[in-house]
Amino acid sequence: MVAVLQLDEKTLYAEDEAWECEMEDGSTVGLGIVFEAVDLKGSEGFEEEEYSVIVEAEIVPRPESLDEEVILEVSEEENPSRESLIFDLYRHHGGVPVNIDALQPARASCGASAFVADQVVRSQKTASGQTIEVRHFRSVEDALQFTREFYAFMAAIVFEFLDWVLGQPLGIGTGWDKMRMLSKGG
Repeated sequence: MVAVLQLDEKTLYAEDEAWECEMEDGSTVGLGIVFEAVDLKGSEGFEEEEYSVIVEAEIVPRPESLDEEVILEVSEEENPSRESLIFDLYRHHGGVPVNIDALQPARASCGASAFVADQVVRSQKTASGQTIEVRHFRSVEDALQFTREFYAFMAAIVFEFLDWVLGQPLGIGTGWDKMRMLSKGG
């Protein structure tokens, strides 16, 4: 069962007990996904764009799987709430990025998802030159509504090909390296 937490006015977090990975030492790391609604208005190509909000998604370890040193490093509170610990981790270290729109091609999801929020789908080139489809929303509120009602539940598909997602290069190491750095055992 997917649980969704609101971390701030533009950021949600989703987790499910089934979302986990196994490290080389046999330890299990519970995982979640942070979804952030990002307004691109004013950036190059989006100066006058009505649909300027996208949703970025990153996989992070659940608080129970975090290394104690990481908790001390990212949290300014002595006894942080679960939500603030997740948010601090995300802001301080980030997670493993995942293209949430790749789970179900945006143009192919004309079923229920098309009625959940006001959106348009645009093709976009990634830094590696790949063309992907990305949903764009009019407002942060529309993006978060769509995330709660669609992305959070579609996210389970990510964990069906988690080895591939975590195996991708992140600039310095891979997603596996990031999970090792942030979690117990690893």
